[in-house]
Amino acid sequence: MKLPINREDAVKEWDRFEDYLVRERYAIRDPKSGKPVEKNLAEVLKRASKEFSYPGTGKALVNLQFITATPFLMNGGNPHTQRKGYYSCYPLGSVEDSTEAIFNMERDLVTIFQHSGGGGIDVSDIRPKGSPVDKGQGTASGPVSFAKGYSHLSARISQGGKRRGALMIQADWDIKDIKELVTFKGDNPGIYTGCNVSVNVTNDKFWENEELIQMIAEYIWKSGDPGLLFTQKSIENTPVLKKHNPVYSNPCGEYLSTKDTACNLLTVNLQKCLSDKFPDFLNKVYENAKLAAIAGNEILDMGGFPPIERIKENTLKFRPIGIGFTGLQHAMNHYDISYADEHEAPKFAKATQLALMLGSMQGSLDYADYYKKKTGQKLEVREWDLDYTKNIAKEAKAFANQLPRKATWQKHIKRIFDTVMKQGGLFNSVTTSQAPTGSISQLMQVACTGVEPYFSMIQSRRVKDADGSWKEFTLVPKEFYDYDENKLDWVESQTAHNITPLQQIRLLEACQTFNHTAVSKTINLPSSTTVDDIKEMLFVARDSKLKGVTMFRDSSITGVLSDSAKAAEKPGIPFSELGERRGSTFKFSGPASLYVTANKGEKNHIREVFINTTKSGSTIHGMCESLGRVISVALQHDYRLVNKIARTLEDISSDSVWSSSSMGRVFSIPAALAKVLDNCASEINGKEDPDPYEEPSSYSSCPACGKLTLRRSGGCSQCVSCGYSTC
Repeated sequence: MKLPINREDAVKEWDRFEDYLVRERYAIRDPKSGKPVEKNLAEVLKRASKEFSYPGTGKALVNLQFITATPFLMNGGNPHTQRKGYYSCYPLGSVEDSTEAIFNMERDLVTIFQHSGGGGIDVSDIRPKGSPVDKGQGTASGPVSFAKGYSHLSARISQGGKRRGALMIQADWDIKDIKELVTFKGDNPGIYTGCNVSVNVTNDKFWENEELIQMIAEYIWKSGDPGLLFTQKSIENTPVLKKHNPVYSNPCGEYLSTKDTACNLLTVNLQKCLSDKFPDFLNKVYENAKLAAIAGNEILDMGGFPPIERIKENTLKFRPIGIGFTGLQHAMNHYDISYADEHEAPKFAKATQLALMLGSMQGSLDYADYYKKKTGQKLEVREWDLDYTKNIAKEAKAFANQLPRKATWQKHIKRIFDTVMKQGGLFNSVTTSQAPTGSISQLMQVACTGVEPYFSMIQSRRVKDADGSWKEFTLVPKEFYDYDENKLDWVESQTAHNITPLQQIRLLEACQTFNHTAVSKTINLPSSTTVDDIKEMLFVARDSKLKGVTMFRDSSITGVLSDSAKAAEKPGIPFSELGERRGSTFKFSGPASLYVTANKGEKNHIREVFINTTKSGSTIHGMCESLGRVISVALQHDYRLVNKIARTLEDISSDSVWSSSSMGRVFSIPAALAKVLDNCASEINGKEDPDPYEEPSSYSSCPACGKLTLRRSGGCSQCVSCGYSTC
């Protein structure tokens, strides 16, 4: 294949995209004007690097040998912010079964979102729907009703004012309301986009429940949710002691650990580790992982916690850090190893992960020495599960025999694990975790983020700039300009949808082997995948080392269980040509009388809206009429936008109150319209809908630009139109 632009233009495009990311997300802003005062990534890294004191750590950050998580890049060294959050995600554990606890969790999530983080919660303990409450005087609404509320909260509250909230909702497979948990997102596409959902597989009896497994496979086929979390493996394959119950997840699933601990993520940039010789590459991974672990420990001692005391106490008690890497396929291509090679690719990933794990553990030891010299005090050892420690050391020794310079790696393994066994643990409860790394990878101009293959050879991004204008970027991986056409064709054969699901699991399992927590990656499935195929992959994942699995089928979110595409229906009569239109009119009282009419087409969908006030000829009358016309144009173009429009309007407020006998009170005319749309749409939403809501291909509605261009990528959802990401 031939690349669409030359190398010089490709570099300019990446630089322009970096400029956008820095201005919109990472730069410090002037407190008076709100305008960015940092112009490029170099200035952001220079500011953040000044927070580190360990020799060489700040320089390594500036050189992009590793990078911190987004919250620290935004807030580290920022003298203006009052929400100095440094950590990406917070597994908050189980929501207790009381009204007070349920809404206290909402407040905690809002606080975390405002401090640049995401949350993970478990709703298993909330009493089932229909259970008696108030001594039998009422009935409980159930865990899923509150899950829906948490999802809306996440979608509306921004992380540090620069990105949307992120949330994982998990629950045990054997709760009474499990079917509702499995289905609520898939049955309402585009509505509950503020959360990921996972089912906890707590014991082997789950695999005997054929009806539930069938339902889960169908809804994965349909919508990509739920994922599965293998909590038994989480307990058995981590340094964290079993009594601390390390099964709670962050939003993307890479950090399974004790509740109320912040996941302190850092990423080693494999592009900066490349050498002519593979042994030198592994050594650089080791050294950079060591520096990243030291930096992670320094961040812990800087603080940067949200004002929730139990999170600060628990995080400093366990001191978790999660070192991962990005650019795996680029590194493989450098050494002419195909991502699709079922033998060499997993071996390469496993070797890279081993070097990363050993380097991060050595960094923990080195930081303890530094801490003692700096403060005069000893850093407390965090107790490790010694059975796990013995097993992972044994597996590392066996695998190291397959590596070049095996004597060097055996020496590292013996020194590090002998020390851990002697002192009963390490100075961090965990040191490795593989995050999806979407934005920070792109910030470093890495096109194959995390452990993912290249999604496509050329990425087109359309983003909304600070001035409200739209800019387009054509992003071509810069390394491609070092390849000839034959190698480009070879790489193209390894892009995301050309890699089999089984091969993706092999790669994840290889990385999981030497990972203290988990690996975040969505298994990409072709549109032709059947429900039975997905069931088979669930059992393959069960028998692997993975601690969880998430799958996403291209062309999902259609709601049609079929092995082939749904036959196109003949179009009905255009709405504008219908002889009769059925609708309802609602009257609201306020500063004037307000009438909202919603008309429906031949298939009972809302296609036209009229908004009128008694103040004929006034500005407010003109604005109402124009609002109705614009929304009517949208609904006649695509009736499925009705819920999106209602969600966009419902929280708009003004200085007036409008009330309706059937709708209640609202605080603006747009909110009144949202009420009417919801009321009329509810009559046809659900199973009785003669023409059910279907979003095209693998895309759902983007909360930033409103287009049907949001798709799952890794552990995140990303908009291919405006660049919005949930990570």
